Amino acid sequence: AAVVGREEAEAGDSVIVRRLGEEPVLVESRKGKQLTVAYGGLTMKVKAAEVARVIKAERVVPPPKAAGRKGGKRERRVTAVRVPSNTLDLRGKRLNEVGDDVAHALDRAMDLGCLYIITGRGTGQMRRFVRERLPGGPPGARV
Repeated sequence: AAVVGREEAEAGDSVIVRRLGEEPVLVESRKGKQLTVAYGGLTMKVKAAEVARVIKAERVVPPPKAAGRKGGKRERRVTAVRVPSNTLDLRGKRLNEVGDDVAHALDRAMDLGCLYIITGRGTGQMRRFVRERLPGGPPGARV
């Protein structure tokens, strides 16, 4: 951090104000020759003439933003909450009835990012059937 003259203090810099002691305080804003500084939990206004020393903050240049998608399409956020659109309820159905339902639900899950499959209780055949249909097994999910 560089030490500069008091006229060059900007928001984000630290300054030493004589009447506040030797501890540097953070400059929150500057309006003309008046600085707003954070002193403990308080915000105070001090004149630039009261500043004994300015310690410039290291300025970090943010990386350039990646080019957004063209065509106006927004990225879809992953729905992590169970709602009817991301839930497949297989309770009460037979194995021979659910093959297409599971396939359609998996396709829909690619858009939604999350899929809940309710198999119910019973002998566990439905659960095994669904697990066999999942590509690569159930990633981070319980079936």
